[in-house]
Amino acid sequence: MKKILKKIFVYTAVVVITIIGASVAATFLYKDQLIDHFIREANKTINTPIHVGKIEVSALTNFPNVSLTFRDVLIEESYSNSSSAMLDASGIDFTFNPFNLLKGKYIIEEIHLNNAKAHLKVNEKGEVNYNIVKKTGAGDTAKVTFDLSKVYLNQVEFRYSNARTEVYMNISTPKAEARLNVARDIYDIRTSGDFNFDRLLVQNKVWVEEKDIALTAKVVYNNIEKGIDFNSSRFNVAGSDFIVYGGYQFKEHPMIDLNLEGENTTIQTILSLLPGETSQRFAHYRSSGEVYFDMVMKGRIDNQHSPVLDINFGLIDSDLTYPEQDVTISRARTRGKFHADDLSKASSYYLEMKNISGLLEGRPFSGNLMYKDFNAPHVKMDFEGDLDINSVFKFYSPENILQAAGNLALNVSFTGYLSDLKRKSATSRVKTSGDIDLKNVSLALKEVRLPLTALNGNLLFNDNDLALSNVGGKFGNTDFLLNGFFKNIIAYVLFENEPVGIESTLKSDFVDMDQLLSVSESDQENSDYVFGLSPRLRLKFNCDVKSLKFRRFLARNISGDLKIKDEVALTDQLSFSSMGGKVHMAGLVDAKNSKDIKVNTSFRVAGVHLDSAFYVLENFNQDFLRDRHLKGRVNAEVKATMDFNEKLTLFSETLMANVSASIIGGELNNFEPMQRLARYVDAEKLDHLTFSEIKNDFFIQDKTIYLPQMEIQSNVTQLRIGGTHTFNQKIDYRVIAPLRSTRKVDKDEAFGAIEEDGNGRSLLYLKIVGTAADYRIVYDKDAVKQKIASDLKKEVKELKEAFKNKGLKKQETIELEEDDYFDWEPDGKQ
Repeated sequence: MKKILKKIFVYTAVVVITIIGASVAATFLYKDQLIDHFIREANKTINTPIHVGKIEVSALTNFPNVSLTFRDVLIEESYSNSSSAMLDASGIDFTFNPFNLLKGKYIIEEIHLNNAKAHLKVNEKGEVNYNIVKKTGAGDTAKVTFDLSKVYLNQVEFRYSNARTEVYMNISTPKAEARLNVARDIYDIRTSGDFNFDRLLVQNKVWVEEKDIALTAKVVYNNIEKGIDFNSSRFNVAGSDFIVYGGYQFKEHPMIDLNLEGENTTIQTILSLLPGETSQRFAHYRSSGEVYFDMVMKGRIDNQHSPVLDINFGLIDSDLTYPEQDVTISRARTRGKFHADDLSKASSYYLEMKNISGLLEGRPFSGNLMYKDFNAPHVKMDFEGDLDINSVFKFYSPENILQAAGNLALNVSFTGYLSDLKRKSATSRVKTSGDIDLKNVSLALKEVRLPLTALNGNLLFNDNDLALSNVGGKFGNTDFLLNGFFKNIIAYVLFENEPVGIESTLKSDFVDMDQLLSVSESDQENSDYVFGLSPRLRLKFNCDVKSLKFRRFLARNISGDLKIKDEVALTDQLSFSSMGGKVHMAGLVDAKNSKDIKVNTSFRVAGVHLDSAFYVLENFNQDFLRDRHLKGRVNAEVKATMDFNEKLTLFSETLMANVSASIIGGELNNFEPMQRLARYVDAEKLDHLTFSEIKNDFFIQDKTIYLPQMEIQSNVTQLRIGGTHTFNQKIDYRVIAPLRSTRKVDKDEAFGAIEEDGNGRSLLYLKIVGTAADYRIVYDKDAVKQKIASDLKKEVKELKEAFKNKGLKKQETIELEEDDYFDWEPDGKQ
């Protein structure tokens, strides 16, 4: 036994030494001849210039073979007048059997391509840039020949550009190998390795993108007939196996006949074929059970023609699971197919999924889908199921939905062209039917600050419209109950810029406007507000609201109408109880410019408590006359226009108002100007003034309140007051008081401010001027006292007339648009 082992060892050592010796001997003895022969043969066979930085011969690089290594190689492409690189490599190794070299035979057995970039091109004329090999004559003999057993690729990138067929491909491999057999311009290639398909673009359509593929291919390339045949090649994408067979011919007209079959297919198999970004969204889904997939692409492929594509796929009693949410569709079934007569024309695309069924967390559903002509889609679908919404959104979670719960019972169908939904005259061709029952549905949306909760009711489809029957719920603190119609609802959901019309009655026990409009959830009463009207919203509400709150304002028993169109809100009649009285109003809000929201309103109040009005309106942002000073009930008619920004901050310079008001049973208590006025008139104190009724008209414009002279019959004295009060609190009031005794005034100081009225009474003329915080009461000695009062009345009259014309013009504009309220065509097209 020892002798046998010894012999084996000796023989092995002899063989190794012989091989090493042959390699070293061949390297040193035939180095120069090898380089000389190789360069001579390269010049004889290569069409294009080759640039080489350095040439080396080594016995160690690819032992036991001898390596001829070219460093920094650049091979120019074969296009005339072009010096661009077809191949750029840091190194190319050609290996030779050392025993053949010793016999004088220069046969290349292996090629190693390292750190290389290759760009193969076909121009619009069909000319290639890789025609780098010269044709040899019949009598030519080569000193260097090929008998390749393997080609090794290390860190190689390939680019293929075919301008004629509009096919572009980028592939790279960290490591791959190929076996090549050549016989009379027929190349039999066997290759395996890991490849990255960066992109495969065919006629501006991305077929493959960012795919890592493990490939084992059997390819035959016929350089005479210009064809490539795939013989049962296999590749693996994201753990899914595919078999490819067929061919691609391009001698005269490029023709493709390619078959792709999934083997041991799962849902990941199908998803792995989608572009990277799309497949990534579904990467976490898992399946078990039978999933099948096969594809056939056949036909001419060039810039005038595109092949036919047929894909068959389906599920047979499969389970689809989303592990991250622990939710499963069990016993899933469907039979699907995709067909394209011409891949370059989306109008020829046809998708069909029949007999869709399954159990989502134990709840059954079923449906069918047909989607024809991807340019102008015609859709036919039906769906039936009683589903738990939380399970639906756990299985597929749209980014804009944060939370969902409740139950949906659906039985709906749709048939028609989606484009018909955009045209009013064509909506009759769209057929939608069925209904949806909502049961305790709640939704929290990413783009909507407040949650929708306790949603119940029935939705009934009628073509492009949706009828609402007792659809109620809560939006934040606000509850609602709707009965009516959503018009154009399907187009609104499917298309980005389509409008939706809502024609409904609205009932509510409580509307929290602080919460609906506020930016901050924590401090709603002091928060900034954001107001806007969607250009897509067209609305007609008949309102019945029991209570509404906005800051200090609280309204009850609100009834009336509300219309919204083209970012304009309009009410013809709205009434409510507030501040102890009744309010009837009409007006419009124009929010086309969110930075400048225009309001035009008229309203009538009856029996409103004056102090409550001042409190609710926050004393009009002034401290001169506050709610604590006032009592009484107000009857008034008001017409006003004003502008706000998106945070509902008033542009005070835009406020214009005409007010006709009367105060019944009024009181003025502890008003400092009256207290200081007491020293001039025949009264001990003016702390508590009462009066049965006062009437006056006043006007607001240019940040100034214009108050014509009015007479006040109080429990203490009789006064006439008029003047102006600006928004920056500058005051200029004129007061006329009876002077029955001169004991309170200095006649010399008051000279020129006392006048007889012709009835034997003396009248004292006074002015209250300055600011609300720093004012003074002085004698009014102006010689034209009477003219000042008449001028003020004249100015107010002119301002009121101008305001009246402006308001009528705005109101008329809106009324003219009422008839076509739900006409979706922006240009009036039918």
